Amino acid sequence: MAFTVITLTNVPPSLRGDLTKWMQEIAIGVYVGQFNPKIREALWERVTKSLDKGEATLSYHCQSELGYEFKTINTKREIVEWDGIPLVKIPENKSVNTKLKPGFSQQSKYRKVKKFQGRSESVDPSYVIIDIETDGLDPLRNQIIEIGALRICGDKREEFSSLIRYEGNLPQKIVELTGIDENLLQSEGEEIEEVLEELIEFIGDSIIVGYNINFDLQFLNHNLKKHQLPEIHNSSIDVMKRVKREKDHLANFKLRTVLRAYGIYEDVAHRGLSDCKQIYALGIKVNVFS
Repeated sequence: MAFTVITLTNVPPSLRGDLTKWMQEIAIGVYVGQFNPKIREALWERVTKSLDKGEATLSYHCQSELGYEFKTINTKREIVEWDGIPLVKIPENKSVNTKLKPGFSQQSKYRKVKKFQGRSESVDPSYVIIDIETDGLDPLRNQIIEIGALRICGDKREEFSSLIRYEGNLPQKIVELTGIDENLLQSEGEEIEEVLEELIEFIGDSIIVGYNINFDLQFLNHNLKKHQLPEIHNSSIDVMKRVKREKDHLANFKLRTVLRAYGIYEDVAHRGLSDCKQIYALGIKVNVFS
C-alpha cells in the first residue's frame, strides 16, 4: 500500500465524483489515498480516459532514488530522466522573440508599443483585489453569495461589490460568519450572470490579487464557464503564499491571524469588499504592489 496523490484541474464533475469513492479530497482538486499498484493504475487509467481537456498529476511513494514517482497529463511540464532520476522540465516559450532588429534598442521598442497603445511610459500597473463569500467550499456544489473587488492603480481606487440572488436556505454557520441571510440576498441580490459580466469588465487585464486566490478563481471560473462567459486567466498574486514565506512559524494562516501578525488589528468581517480592503493593507506589508 503506497501513499498516493492525484491532482485535477478543469476536469468533468463525473471524474471528481469517481475519485471521491476511493480517495479523500483534502483541497479542491487534490485527492489522497493509499493503494496497491493495481488499484492505483486502474484509477490513473480512469483519469486518463475521462480527462477531456483538463490536467492531471499522479505521485506516489516507492522505493527509488527520490522515494516517489510521478506522472502528468496535459500539463506544461515535461518529465525527463537524468541518470535514471526523473526531473521536471518547464518547456521554453519559443513564441517570445527576444531578438532586436539592428539599430533599435529594447527600450525604444517599449516606447513604441506604449505610444500605439495610447499610454504614457509612466502608467502604473493595475491590480484588482478579489474576495468572494460562498455557502460552502466546493465550487461544483456550492454557490457564490457575494463578490467584492478593489482596483488599485497608482493613487486611484475603484470599488466593486454585489450580493448574489440566492434560492434556498443558507447554512446557519454562513449567516453567523458573514451576517448575510436569505432575506438580504433575495431583496438586494442580483443575478450571478449579470454580476459576472460586470466583474469581467471591471477586472480588464489587471493583475489579480487575493488571499488564497485560487479558491476565489476556481469558484469564479466554474460559474463563468457555466454561464458561457470568458474565464479569468489574468496573472495573479496570492498574498497568503508571500506570508507563508515570511512567517512560516504562525499557528495558522487564517486572515485574522495573519493580519494581527503584521500589526493590523481590525476584525475580519467576512464580507467581500471589506475583506478586499484588509487584503490590500496586508499586501502593502508584504510588498505586493511595489
